[in-house]
Amino acid sequence: MEKIISTKYLGNISIEDENIINFPNGILGFENSKRFVMIDFPNNTLFKFLQDIDNENVSFILINPWDFFEDYEIDIPDKELDTIDLNPQIENTLEIYSIVTLGSSLKESTANLLAPIIINIKSKLGKQYVLTYTSYTTKHKLIAEGAGE
Repeated sequence: MEKIISTKYLGNISIEDENIINFPNGILGFENSKRFVMIDFPNNTLFKFLQDIDNENVSFILINPWDFFEDYEIDIPDKELDTIDLNPQIENTLEIYSIVTLGSSLKESTANLLAPIIINIKSKLGKQYVLTYTSYTTKHKLIAEGAGE
């Protein structure tokens, strides 16, 4: 079924119920936000919005971390994947994103590689998983120092 939601960045948009992703535990700092939809960024394939469908003021900008950090490596335990009904044997059902914090320019913008958003696109379940025993942080620059200069 189709419904109209208010979004933080794009005004009112139409979404399909089957595109709603449930985050049973919310997202860190936004534990009451449980139902989201992914929205393509206008004219830019590298970014997406993760918009809370019940609160227009809660919207995250996401990237596929490998688009910016080719050597990004994570290990998510099976017990964590079980919480989003993910069977590792079924291919192409897991999507992984990083939340972006916008700076005054793209050069000042950062990605949270420490706590990726993991989504089972088949079951429409998601969660934020905090990595352990890693050097990743919440503030990795999207554009490396000196790049493009």
